[in-house]
Amino acid sequence: MKNKKQITIEVPNEQILKRLNSTPTFNRLSRLSLKVGKNTEIVNHKQYADMLRLYPLIDVKVYEN
Repeated sequence: MKNKKQITIEVPNEQILKRLNSTPTFNRLSRLSLKVGKNTEIVNHKQYADMLRLYPLIDVKVYEN
């Protein structure tokens, strides 16, 4: 698993989840169908960098496990 990271994406509530799913920019960031709470995904460095840059704009927390 070279250049891969296991990360957790934490979606705080249903309203933010709807916004994630309806906005193409946010929708394309994760391959998972996200749910409210903690979501675990394995991503490459570019995906992780994009998530770190964009998800905090809508109060979604992203951190490395």
